[in-house]
Amino acid sequence: MMEKKVFFLLGFIMFLSMTGYGIVLPTLPFLAERLGLTSFQMGSLITGWALAQLITAPLWGRLADTWGRKPVLIFGLLGFTVAFFLLIFANSYWQLLVARMIGAALSSGTHPAVFSIVSDSTDRRNRNIAIAKMGALNGLGFLCGPAVGAFFTPFGVIAPFIVAGSLAFLTLPFAMKYLREPHEKNAIKRKKHALFRSFGMIAKKGYWQLYLVTFGVSMAASSFFGLFGYFMIERFQATPFFVSLAFSTQAGISVIVQFFLLERLYHLFKEEQIAKTGLLLITLGFGTIAFSPHLGITVLGCLFTGFGQACVNPTILSLLSKRAQYGQGVTMGMQSSMNSLGRIVGPLWGGAVFSIHIAAPFLGSAFITLLLFIMILLTVKEGFQVSVMKEESLKNIGEQKQQ
Repeated sequence: MMEKKVFFLLGFIMFLSMTGYGIVLPTLPFLAERLGLTSFQMGSLITGWALAQLITAPLWGRLADTWGRKPVLIFGLLGFTVAFFLLIFANSYWQLLVARMIGAALSSGTHPAVFSIVSDSTDRRNRNIAIAKMGALNGLGFLCGPAVGAFFTPFGVIAPFIVAGSLAFLTLPFAMKYLREPHEKNAIKRKKHALFRSFGMIAKKGYWQLYLVTFGVSMAASSFFGLFGYFMIERFQATPFFVSLAFSTQAGISVIVQFFLLERLYHLFKEEQIAKTGLLLITLGFGTIAFSPHLGITVLGCLFTGFGQACVNPTILSLLSKRAQYGQGVTMGMQSSMNSLGRIVGPLWGGAVFSIHIAAPFLGSAFITLLLFIMILLTVKEGFQVSVMKEESLKNIGEQKQQ
């Protein structure tokens, strides 16, 4: 089992990474206003970050399998520090864009490395619980990020970046002292696969369904976060208080479920059942928001989506981790990459259909998650990861005999 100090250190890194993300989103508009950027340029700063992570996260995951988890995680923390300090000195759009993309490329190894360490340090029975708690700390960081940004922005628009970068830098010595390379490292090195073969797992049985769910849920969530405020204002003339309340409800219930409830659910139900139920809850939530006649009903819809995402995201991560035949790092890196792809496509697709009807992004998201539920229902059987692992093991034995 994982040492408590290591668990808390990894949890703080997850919290810090999402706090930084939460700091940047509400602060960037003020920085953009100071530099006179257009709305398109603003959007490209967010998309550029996700695009850089989409490309580099699997590569860092691959390095985590061959080079080691600890070096990749430390380099990711350094990259996170650089990402914020570069923003301090950016004085034009192109400098901002390059700073964002360099920062994303350097720091994108953090999540694959953290989840790989968690996977290596926990047994299959308790892994989903540890992953869920990491996800809860991630969500808590997203909740705290805007508050931290709002607190420090009066001291200057770059003040939140200085705080976030400094915290990441101060975490480095603790990571260097307390993190140890998992015992499984040598076993992982013996299982090296060709780079493109490792990436080709995305199309393999037992993988593609889980990666597709990751992409679809990320796409729906990104569309929600990008457009929900506009929806609330246009349909209900909502004040910033009610918009913030709805967002906080969605993020807050997700944190509570992952930290306190999922452990109990994992003891009562199979992971596949929890993932299916989560997809149905997300569908119900987006449908409720789309047809909501009142602010209170809209907040209820946010409650459903938050609960559903809390069930789906850590469970899919756990299933992928248990299925990882090509190394935990590259498996987690591909998952992070699918998340990033969803964050790119979601706002673009949502913005396009929002111009047709303000409820269209939420109806579309409900339809997407319903299709994902049907796909999982038809193609993923309970305990499927075990049978697929046996199939893969037999295949590997056959290859070794031929050699």
